[in-house]
Parts: sequence; structure tokens; C-alpha cells
Amino acid sequence: MRFSRQADYAVKVMLELAASRQATIREVARRQQISAPYVGRIAQLLARAGLVGSRRGRRGNLFLIKPLHDITILNIVEAVDGSIPVHRCLLAPGECGREQACPVYPLGQEIMAYVVTKLGSINLASMMDGLRAGPFSIAEAETAESGSQRREARVHGSVAPSPPP
Repeated sequence: MRFSRQADYAVKVMLELAASRQATIREVARRQQISAPYVGRIAQLLARAGLVGSRRGRRGNLFLIKPLHDITILNIVEAVDGSIPVHRCLLAPGECGREQACPVYPLGQEIMAYVVTKLGSINLASMMDGLRAGPFSIAEAETAESGSQRREARVHGSVAPSPPP
């Protein structure tokens, strides 16, 4: 499974907005080394999905609409590429036609379902925590996510239980 360049850039745009809270298309383009028109197209798709808002005019900018912990990588990828098809063949999508008799097909579906679940479990808050700590990994994101949930619970007056070891 491969993600499109557009999905990759959309994640970068969202991380940029997560870090700066708001930015112009030109600022995002310059910092992420993506062309401004392409950032604009990505921003339109993200806005249609309800992830990004924009202000027009001389002081116009982009900003996140939802809290960081409510935006997952899956939300971002699906906003620009559409839903990830879990029912397609991993080895030869659309080419084989023998899914019913293929011994590999069920395994491919299981792998795709896992990937979709994993992408849905990683949010921008956990990615930002991981980026601040150094090189990012999925394990760090999961640890950061549980930590940010505990911090959030404390802010709202309760203390969340620690995750199991």
C-alpha cells in the first residue's frame, strides 16, 4: 500500500498548522518546501473535510478547526485521497479478479484493516509530542497519545488512569 504524494503533503501541512496554529499558504509552502498552489489545493480538500478553516484577504490564513487530539492521520489521508479501500487486493489491485479463490487475499484484507485502524489511532497531538521529543516513531506516538490524554484529563479536573504496562 502506498500513500499519494498529496496525502504526504497534507500531513505536512496539518503538522505545520498544528505547530504554528495559523499560517498563510505561502508560509506553509515555504516552510514545507511545497509549491503554494499545491498547498492551496490541499487546503481546499482539508477544508471540505472540516479539518481546516481559512480567512481570506490581506491577513488571510489557514487554521485548524478541531483540537489536535481529534484529528487523526486517517482523517487527513481520507480528506485528500478518499476512503482507503480495505477490500482491494494488496498485490495487484484491480488486476487479478480472483479474490474469491486467492489464499493471500484474506491476509491482505487483514493487513489493510490493521493499517486503517493504526492510522485512525494516531492523532496530530501525539505526532507533535513525538516531533518535539526527536525522531518520530509509531510507538512514541502511542505513548505520547496516552500522555496527552492524561494531561487533558488533569486539565478538566480528573486524573486518567495510567495505561497498562
